[in-house]
Amino acid sequence: MAENGVMVVGVDGSRSAADAAKWAAAVAARRRCGLRVVYVLPESRRPSTAPAVAGREPSAAEGYQAAKAIVTDVVTVVRAYFPWLEVEGLVESGPVAVALAAASKGARMIVLGHSGSGGGALEALLRRSTAQDLVRRAACPVASWRGQPGRLPDDQRPVVVGIEPGPRGETVALTAFELAALFGTSVVAVHAWFSLPGVTAAPHDMPSEVLIAAREQFPQVAVVEVSVEGDPSAALLEHAGEAQLICVGSHGRGRFAGAVVGSVSREVLQRSECPVVICPPAS
Repeated sequence: MAENGVMVVGVDGSRSAADAAKWAAAVAARRRCGLRVVYVLPESRRPSTAPAVAGREPSAAEGYQAAKAIVTDVVTVVRAYFPWLEVEGLVESGPVAVALAAASKGARMIVLGHSGSGGGALEALLRRSTAQDLVRRAACPVASWRGQPGRLPDDQRPVVVGIEPGPRGETVALTAFELAALFGTSVVAVHAWFSLPGVTAAPHDMPSEVLIAAREQFPQVAVVEVSVEGDPSAALLEHAGEAQLICVGSHGRGRFAGAVVGSVSREVLQRSECPVVICPPAS
């Protein structure tokens, strides 16, 4: 694939997966990297897109051909929108998290679709223990796409990032700033905090050290800092309606910690009106 790496998008034949592929392709085009379209065929499950044949379950070969057709269709659509983009399609088998992580080796990001009804690919993973495994194995940001069908990145809507202190927070901030620079837009950095009993000084101020590296690396990106007392997910969702996307971390120690299995990410994933990017520690 391209020298600048590759974006990976998981598809399953749904409309949301096709829209996720277009969005991923738009990001890949701006990054000048390739796109890898992947269908994961469960080893012990009938593919939802393969119909029964003469009253029987489809064979493994039939399931593979159905999956291959879906991948081919998505690759064709992507190339129609971005004819200069280097695109490849793969059909893999095995547990979804393991197969996607393997297909994303060296990737810049994994993108999955969201159906808007709680049945999207990442939400399905969240209902199983494989979600944490996917983020840990991927070692790159994992994005759950949602939004208006066909809407691609633009320079009008900001990137919203949940700020937490420490190195993990710096990683998330760098990801948000890099995407904002690609889109030519700004960043809204949101720091939410709670007053604790017996603590007289509440952390009102933004932990500015988290933003230092991102500001230095992307000085062209304008930043609006928001510090609020209250629930982190509510603070993020307040800005979701006008946002380009929302970036959060995973397995950190702040109020935005545990973005894969924690309450903050679940709430944001279920209610966000824009893509949600989860940054694992290794990313």
